[in-house]
Amino acid sequence: MKKINIIFALFAFVISHAQLISGTVLSKEDSKPVPYAKIGILNSNFGVQADENGKFQIQLDNVSKEKELMVAVPGYKQFRSTVEDFVKSNPHNIYLYEKVTNIQEVVITPQNYKEKNLGVNSKSKSMMFTPNMEKGNAVVEETAVEFSSGKRLKINKINMNFSRFESTTPIKVRYTVYDEKDGKPNNLILDNDIIATISKDNLQDSTFSIDVSKENIWLQGKFFVGIQFIGQADGKVALSGALFKAGYYRSFYGNWEKIGIAAPAINIDVKVKK
Repeated sequence: MKKINIIFALFAFVISHAQLISGTVLSKEDSKPVPYAKIGILNSNFGVQADENGKFQIQLDNVSKEKELMVAVPGYKQFRSTVEDFVKSNPHNIYLYEKVTNIQEVVITPQNYKEKNLGVNSKSKSMMFTPNMEKGNAVVEETAVEFSSGKRLKINKINMNFSRFESTTPIKVRYTVYDEKDGKPNNLILDNDIIATISKDNLQDSTFSIDVSKENIWLQGKFFVGIQFIGQADGKVALSGALFKAGYYRSFYGNWEKIGIAAPAINIDVKVKK
């Protein structure tokens, strides 16, 4: 009987440690769910993405307890916790604190600014970038394109050129903007999470554009504009691409890697100082 009890105790121990950790990502200010937040391990390709209600499940059995679990959402301070501390917490909810930003008012005098389009404008059907949407929130891949401006500019629109869009249901895309460090994307600089829902009817000449002028995104020097396809889709979607452009890729909070010698067709409409 004693031997059976020991075996049962060991079995219960293994089961308890193999269970998925469930939780919800919430805004600390009002306890409202934060949708589609990425929960991942710093400098790693491992993680999950919360659903539209902020709920998530993550398996941390095989992750070193010294590693840092991280959540980064525009408009909020980063959440960081060692895996050991996070596993000990109960419940496993993640509370994000709003980031207070002082936005300096900028008066645009029309004669001092000109409109311009920057980035990759290819509409190639032969070179394509195809996002992995088969595994839904279990895979989070992000692609970014490098931009540079010697003069101060404001982003008014972000555009994507699709070479293929065959989906019976709309798809969701998150937009990101980063500053630069050592030639790669570094810190998120958006004050709000920008997510668009796209269907084929939203495309004009195979291009989808989102107006971000109200976000007051002012930049100078090198920066990066990125996209992340959210959730699972039943169709086939691809962006056009262009050679000899600087594109970067990462999964969850892993290191940014350069995409060979090509980049996806992401471009921006801006107002730039003359």
